[in-house]
Amino acid sequence: MHGAVEEAEVGSSIPPPTPSEGVTADDDKDEIKEKSFRKSTANNLKDRKLSWAKLRRIDSLNLEAGTVSGKRTGGGHGNKDLGWKTTISLAFQSIGIIYGDIGTSPLYVYSSTFPEGIHDKNDLLGVLSLIIYTLTLLPLIKYVCIVLWANDNGNGGTFALYSLICRHAKVSLIPNQQPEDTEVSNYKLDIPSNQLRRAQKVKETLEGSKVAKIILVFLPILGTSMVMGDGILTPCISVLSAVSGITSLKQDAVVGISIAILIVLFSVQRFGTDKVGFSFAPAISLWFLCIGLTGLYNLFKHDPGVLRAFNPKYIFDYFRRNGKKGWKSLGGVVLCVTGTEAMFADLSHFSVRAVQISFSCVVFPALISTYLGQAAYLVKFPENVGNTFYKSVPGKF
Repeated sequence: MHGAVEEAEVGSSIPPPTPSEGVTADDDKDEIKEKSFRKSTANNLKDRKLSWAKLRRIDSLNLEAGTVSGKRTGGGHGNKDLGWKTTISLAFQSIGIIYGDIGTSPLYVYSSTFPEGIHDKNDLLGVLSLIIYTLTLLPLIKYVCIVLWANDNGNGGTFALYSLICRHAKVSLIPNQQPEDTEVSNYKLDIPSNQLRRAQKVKETLEGSKVAKIILVFLPILGTSMVMGDGILTPCISVLSAVSGITSLKQDAVVGISIAILIVLFSVQRFGTDKVGFSFAPAISLWFLCIGLTGLYNLFKHDPGVLRAFNPKYIFDYFRRNGKKGWKSLGGVVLCVTGTEAMFADLSHFSVRAVQISFSCVVFPALISTYLGQAAYLVKFPENVGNTFYKSVPGKF
């Protein structure tokens, strides 16, 4: 019955054709296209299942708004239908903006995980397995496949998630809903499913709890503060780790060069993502290419047997063998995903597809390759775990 009413409403909105004088051929084509669009919309509504007709209400101006192609709200690229040329360009820029932290993690992951050295080859395989599945589960599956799609009109970050919650539930500490809002695109079901009933219960709980509202606004603030802290602390560690690898430099020179690099990095931010992205992307792309090839070189030269670490059995064996000490070592393992949150936080500068392409096709293979190569090197030279990255680089480079 409801679907029939909607069909009638759509049908009634189609004005009868009126003959006019002086109409050009182009006007006739446009009129035919408009009629075809309205008829197809009416047919789509008619063909919908009853449950969908009950779930979704067609608001006024929806059909008219649908004729405007390519229009989206929000300032980011995230929800826009971009061409492949633009998407590839954004993917290239994202390499220089998003992946600086996670790309420099191979400098210190193994040294942080084994501060007392490697005493068992199987421990090395267990840690490598942890690294592989941490990179697979968090950045690849969680972010690339799930989190990136939970954007707010192309914008990412903790406040984007909070904005989505406030839009679908009255949980804002400062009420901003108007009485008319309840009549727009509201959901009314005669017989709701178990999933919708459960969602409605959660919504009512959040709306009726003052504590829940405070927690919901506190979490985005806390998350944003932690990202800002990470943006201040992580570059210091990464730059110092990179410069200290130059063994010919004294400690004072390492500190001075690191400070100069950090000043330059923070100074260029004012030029905007586009210029910074195109400036840094070639260097970061070359970095990933080099560490990926170095990893493959070490893997096949020293010990291809570390590929056994793809078997998660080594993770369970590692924790069973090391107990509490093994759990403490996770503090070093999770450094392999440092900066992953930038994939979602910086989404407004790029697009979902661009971030997915850059990570899946460039960053992830390079990181897996370099960690495999370092592990293969450490099998033969476990005493060099404190400076694994530079020691594992072939002498010619």
